Amino acid sequence: MVKPKKDTLDFKNYLYLLSIDVDAKLVLNNLKNTIVIIIGCGGIGNFLSYSLATFTPEKMILIDGDKIENSNLNRQLLFTTKDIGYSKADILKKQIQLRNPLLDVTSYDRYVTEDLLEKSIKLTDNKRYLVILSGDSITALEETTKYCVKNKIPFLNVGYLNDISVIGPFYVPRISSCPYCNNTLSLEKHEKDSMQNELLNINNKYEAPSSFTNNALASSLAMSDIIQFEAEKLDKVKSLNKRFGIDNVTFKNYTLEVPKDKDCSFCSEENK
Repeated sequence: MVKPKKDTLDFKNYLYLLSIDVDAKLVLNNLKNTIVIIIGCGGIGNFLSYSLATFTPEKMILIDGDKIENSNLNRQLLFTTKDIGYSKADILKKQIQLRNPLLDVTSYDRYVTEDLLEKSIKLTDNKRYLVILSGDSITALEETTKYCVKNKIPFLNVGYLNDISVIGPFYVPRISSCPYCNNTLSLEKHEKDSMQNELLNINNKYEAPSSFTNNALASSLAMSDIIQFEAEKLDKVKSLNKRFGIDNVTFKNYTLEVPKDKDCSFCSEENK
């Protein structure tokens, strides 16, 4: 006799987890007891908040100071033309809760800072936390890294380099490297302020070739590693101590090793 289909958000997730040989109940339980913080509510933020919301984490916090623009709609699938001009974080919260009314979601229409994270997240010892950064700002990366390292919170950087979707390094406190280990993702300040300002102006004018393809693939890579992390299979996390990318055209894999750095200006205190 065929068992009736369970019409719940967990049902298909559970079957998928079984198919990839992880402890499905452990993953579901861990995610249900995790406070997920998504920094950057654009294309990748749309995909990852949508996916993680179906696991009904204990709470989801959305952070982004941007407003929705028409050019966002080629990839930011939870927004429509009616949302143009409104806060990405606020509209994403609304759309996520329409799909999962049981989910507790808080949104902040502000750009991330360490101070905002300190004020918006009430840390307690018996809670699980996971931070996902999908913003394209060096400041956001620095502020998020400082906060996560100081508070020993796992954190995954997700993005793309043109047509290469990239994740990592997946920072796991006391275990793996942070994004600044061995100077991998840091930009050294130029001796001349005028040159530094010129570089900032160029970066601010740059428009990333952001599409459904590079956003969706990066998000899928991230979800794969998040699941392995929640399954407590760190040996299966592809972005642990490395940046991992896939070329959108050739499907070629790229790996940049990022070993844990005992002299890292961000996370070296863990080694003491």
